[in-house]
Amino acid sequence: MPADEAALSYVSQAIDEGAIVEQPDTAAGKMRIRILLTAIALVAERGYETCSMRTIASAVGLRAPTLYNYYPSKEAILVEAIDYGIDNFFSYVLKDVDQKPRSERLFEIARRHIDYKLRHQVIARANDRLIDPQFAKLFLSEKDRKHFGKRLDNYRYKIHDLVKDLVGDRSPVDPMFVTLSIMNQWDRAAYWYNPKGKRSHAETAEQLLILTARLLSVSTLRSDRSVQRA
Repeated sequence: MPADEAALSYVSQAIDEGAIVEQPDTAAGKMRIRILLTAIALVAERGYETCSMRTIASAVGLRAPTLYNYYPSKEAILVEAIDYGIDNFFSYVLKDVDQKPRSERLFEIARRHIDYKLRHQVIARANDRLIDPQFAKLFLSEKDRKHFGKRLDNYRYKIHDLVKDLVGDRSPVDPMFVTLSIMNQWDRAAYWYNPKGKRSHAETAEQLLILTARLLSVSTLRSDRSVQRA
């Protein structure tokens, strides 16, 4: 296992990039969020079993006994960290989206989902590792697995319902297969996108939206983000 200092550049980047939702005003509230973001980064980088309370405390500049004033155990940090990561993502992607016309919602969700993955690559990848089913099976209780699984399923089915509006029930490909394919396309952007590469963030997002439209067999997006059947 690397020394604590060896991982801090990763952890610092995750904290900076992950803090995209308005934070609590109190010092205690901000420290709790810092602990959660640090735990997300450390567990994703080193593994849950090798990430101790002492390691988390050191990374946020606390003594281990002080950390227990915020959380009673490593398990409690993990559960709240996963919930926070999901909240962070959903707040970014779903805020007020149902106020938009239904015909525009899928591509508005796609735009925000992709934007989150491109802008917050480190925290996005770390979150992905914590919600992986194999990780959950090893380290989460059945109750917590069901809780997180339900939250992710609700998001998936929200997108699925919007996909069905476009592809219909008679599509040669099951709408759920289409849903999983486009969501995988959005998610993987956090792994391969290079901010210093040929394409800018905005250009990359637009390219991915065009690919999504093609998978859905709709025409290129118009400027108002609504779509037409191909």
